[in-house]
Amino acid sequence: MFGTPDDSEVVRDSFTSRLTARIPAPAFEPLRQLIVKGDAEGLWSMDLEFAPFFCPVCRATFCGAHWKRWDVFDEDGWHDSIRGACPEGHERMLED
Repeated sequence: MFGTPDDSEVVRDSFTSRLTARIPAPAFEPLRQLIVKGDAEGLWSMDLEFAPFFCPVCRATFCGAHWKRWDVFDEDGWHDSIRGACPEGHERMLED
């Protein structure tokens, strides 16, 4: 995380993409604590895009090389989301 509690953002680089998100002041400390603890499930619970490497069914993390991922497009051909399946085959949205 970068910035102060009143003006901060989180930058996440992963196998899906680079994500930059503004963090509201009330979420700053809870998010910081999840990052410090390495709590992937907590990050996923806060925002699924913060932890695309986490499978909530397995309750485990997997590296990008082990996820199957695919892009989803809407009827007009616009990119809608990225979905994936963990090594155990559990499918979920990775990025919206």
